[in-house]
Amino acid sequence: MKHTIRIQLEYKFDVIRDIEIPSEKSLKCLHYAIISSLKLDKNEIASFYLTNEELEILQEIPLFRIDDKDESIIDMSEIKIESVLQEPNSQLIYVYDFLKMWRFLISYTKKTEDKSKHIKVINSIGNMPKEAPEINFESDTEIDSFKSIEDDIHEEFNDSEY
Repeated sequence: MKHTIRIQLEYKFDVIRDIEIPSEKSLKCLHYAIISSLKLDKNEIASFYLTNEELEILQEIPLFRIDDKDESIIDMSEIKIESVLQEPNSQLIYVYDFLKMWRFLISYTKKTEDKSKHIKVINSIGNMPKEAPEINFESDTEIDSFKSIEDDIHEEFNDSEY
């Protein structure tokens, strides 16, 4: 059995790869298939993230464990694709290169009966841009409430004899 996985870059232009990969392969194999299909540097670290239907991050699955003693962390080599992408339309978030923060949506689109062990790109749309998209970490909360605290602190220290 093979999974057909769609990799879609979070970017203003379409950058999409569809990959057929044996279902029993590890997420680490999928990681290398992604970076190969997009011609990315193999020396950067990355993580997959389990999500819910709203794409809220639930759990990180890193490329490797930083602390070998922490057995609560499971890395990519320990997880089979079929165990996290069980149903069509299941999704993961994939983050590559934590300095540039390339983010991808990983979607399981279909299962095929192909029994070959080969991994192949079956669809390729667009090319990777040279620069990573700028990530906007906006919050819904107002920052104005902090200004009054800052003003109070400023007044207190300006009026003192220090």
